[in-house]
Amino acid sequence: MYGGYDRSIGPKTLVTVCNTAAVAAAAWFLFGGTDTVAGWFGTHFGHAEPLRRGLLLALSAIYLLRFIATAFVMLKRSMEWSEAATVGVWVLIIHGTMAYLGGTHTASVGVFTWVGVLLYLVGSYLNTGSEYQRKVWKQAPEHKGKLYTEGLFRYSMHINYFGDVVLFTGFALVTGSPWAFVIPAVMASMFAFLNIPMLDKYLAERYGDAFEEYSRSTAKLVPFVY
Repeated sequence: MYGGYDRSIGPKTLVTVCNTAAVAAAAWFLFGGTDTVAGWFGTHFGHAEPLRRGLLLALSAIYLLRFIATAFVMLKRSMEWSEAATVGVWVLIIHGTMAYLGGTHTASVGVFTWVGVLLYLVGSYLNTGSEYQRKVWKQAPEHKGKLYTEGLFRYSMHINYFGDVVLFTGFALVTGSPWAFVIPAVMASMFAFLNIPMLDKYLAERYGDAFEEYSRSTAKLVPFVY
């Protein structure tokens, strides 16, 4: 997963196709497919008000656009086909879960909905903004082979991962369903117990003492906390 550097056009395209298909399916469900799906299961779904449905679709579309920018512009490491398949399935689950739970939630849009939108935007900035800062820094010839510890990464070694947790917490709030918080909870657990240990091992091997010093003085995931 970490250490290789190539464009990985095929795997990244696979994830993009899955992401796009998931957003298209979410749009269909939110704006017309609810009754059709209910008919398949012989049940009845409530209908979220148009504003909530519009917000849900907008957040899914923004995530898709951010993914494309990150994968094809900012992410230089290689992506294996196995990783692409796993991420592809995961984005289908994310968009499907948020569209279903939010699209069938009949309560009116309220203050928590807008708090969710704000968290989504903040999390998106933390993720994409930190990646962009690192990309710009890495492009300077004098920084070649050096560990990046500046910008937003001063506050957390994996501030980009933390941004994902924040934005999907916001996304869950916009759905209005407590069940949607399973998504950011699973994501945070995966980061803490799988992705971060794997990435830290690679970074320690590559950067040695520089990484050890960085890890001693900087939170791993949640700024100033953990």
